[in-house]
Amino acid sequence: MDFFYDRSRPNVKEKSYGKLAVQQRMRLAMAFLNPLRPIIAETWLGYGKGNKSKAFGQALKKLLQDAIEGQYPDQRIVPDRVAISMGMLPSVNIQDVVPGPEALEIYFSSEENPLAKASDEVVLVAYSPEAGVAGRNPVTCTRREGYIKVDLPPQLQAAPFHAYLFVHSANKKQYSKSLYVGYIEP
Repeated sequence: MDFFYDRSRPNVKEKSYGKLAVQQRMRLAMAFLNPLRPIIAETWLGYGKGNKSKAFGQALKKLLQDAIEGQYPDQRIVPDRVAISMGMLPSVNIQDVVPGPEALEIYFSSEENPLAKASDEVVLVAYSPEAGVAGRNPVTCTRREGYIKVDLPPQLQAAPFHAYLFVHSANKKQYSKSLYVGYIEP
């Protein structure tokens, strides 16, 4: 008898170039965003219609559209195009970044805007994909202060990291689009 179908024999097909490229893009995006999931759940919540997983999906979609460059198999994420927060609140203007051995200081200014309030809180996120560590400032800093200083944990004192800055309203209902501060090396 000639078998035209046999469930016990595995059907091994070579995946297409397009499918491999898409899978690699998704793997890169998930690996980059997953440690930032708590921040993204909070900052993208308005775009996820109140659902944390939808919010993460929207952030993932934005990263896939804007922050991946190159052709398969040499695709990579461009960290300065990644948006870890999104919103209509005006952001701050970074004036100076002062990396130290145990702390990171950022000086900023804010333009007059009807949406910008002096009580808006500024958040600094430090993220090292290589070390697998992500953190945010524990002390509240406002737009009015024009200055934020964060003591770095030991894991980030020894490893290079990406720094992002964003602003949210005092009640955490409105957010700004995140700003990429830079790649800080020890």
